[in-house]
Amino acid sequence: MFVIFQEEISRQLQYICLYLLHIAAAYMLNLSRVGVVLLFLQYVSELGFHIARLFYFTDENHQKMFDLWAIGFVFTRMVTLTLMFLAVGFGLARSENQGLDWEMGNFNTVLIRMTVLLLISLTQSWLLWKFIRFQLRRWRDFRHEQAVRKKAAAKQPLRPMKRDSLGHHENGVLKAENGASPRVKKLKSP
Repeated sequence: MFVIFQEEISRQLQYICLYLLHIAAAYMLNLSRVGVVLLFLQYVSELGFHIARLFYFTDENHQKMFDLWAIGFVFTRMVTLTLMFLAVGFGLARSENQGLDWEMGNFNTVLIRMTVLLLISLTQSWLLWKFIRFQLRRWRDFRHEQAVRKKAAAKQPLRPMKRDSLGHHENGVLKAENGASPRVKKLKSP
């Protein structure tokens, strides 16, 4: 259990460091407005995940919420990339002030814009890669579980025949005990 706890801590530390790095970069490069919009999108996506988990904890039949979250997660990544390319790639490229000015806080150069776009693209790609790997692992586990259930159902033995109080079964034929007939024969009506 302690190993699982350490893995969870390391995973959370990765995400915390990514958040702090991106927030600090947006603040220092005067991209605060774009950063706030991207943080809002990210937190809405995470809110969807936590709502799906709450529904799942209340009743395990609510797995459709995770499917909705998965769609929202991918949609958030695409919107983030699109917004960054529009704002940083095209919007800042058309700005009149294209120089590096430390005192004014202007970092609108081609090198910095391309670096920001590269870092955002790499981060979003990494998040999508982890997400796709998780979904594939989950799908494989589900398929394996279904196959095990199917094999277990196929191997389930046939129901044993019940012993009749008047007789017993031998080789599939009902035998009478003490010479008595186990069933009363019905006469055909004329």
